Amino acid sequence: MGELLAELRAGLAIARKHVVTMTRYRVAMISMIFIPLYQGVIPAFLFGAAFAVGGRSLGLASSIGTDNLAGFIFLGGVVSGMIATAFWGMAMSLRNEQDAGTLEPSWLTPSTHETFVIGRAIGGSVLFLLTQIALFAIGMLFFGLRFDIGILRAIPAVLLALLSMVGVAYVLAALVLLLKEANFFIDATNYLFSIASGTAFPVTLLPGVFQPVALALPTTYAMDLLRHDAIGTRTLFDPVVEYVVLIALTAIAYPLGRWVFARADHVMRVRGTVAQY
Repeated sequence: MGELLAELRAGLAIARKHVVTMTRYRVAMISMIFIPLYQGVIPAFLFGAAFAVGGRSLGLASSIGTDNLAGFIFLGGVVSGMIATAFWGMAMSLRNEQDAGTLEPSWLTPSTHETFVIGRAIGGSVLFLLTQIALFAIGMLFFGLRFDIGILRAIPAVLLALLSMVGVAYVLAALVLLLKEANFFIDATNYLFSIASGTAFPVTLLPGVFQPVALALPTTYAMDLLRHDAIGTRTLFDPVVEYVVLIALTAIAYPLGRWVFARADHVMRVRGTVAQY
């Protein structure tokens, strides 16, 4: 119990350091809000609005059961932001530690190396929550964003997806530490993971060969449940079934991710390549 509390304190300290470091760079904080806007939300919204008929997105309504274009896009941004937090805020931050020359000294502290990912997960979640509040405020003020109070029912699904993404982040962190130069890998896989989760369009529109991949991702079900509860979209399967699958995938992703990270850590210690890049 004492060791668990010590690791929790270490994780919170790492999270605090991560949040303090990021908030000191105000332009970087602003970019966390505006990059998703101009790269994803605004182009998707304008493209969808251009094909609206009488102000209604009839194609969207036919596909998922609602013409709430703004709600569809901004809720997709929630899961997309969660994925980006795992890929960049958790996994790639270890690469940044290598660049700064601080990873090896950190590795010599008494805390387990897995704690560094957990700390960044907590810190990244705080920053993710702040940016989502800002994005929702912008959506309501300028894009007509609206959703049902039922969105609160989707909180368990979002939390489960967040925990599963910590498991994914462990795997990514292991690959980042082994690959050393992983910017392209993280950028490409972040985009593909987000698209396959249905953040930009319904996964039913994916080519048939890719749909099994989408259905193997926990974020796909979190995305589906979030939109269903918030804007009344049709779900891929019964919501109870989706929750069961989401819980099962999370139960697999988190321990599997920690195991992969531990194996990569062992390989680096044997080779002595922690600080090499």
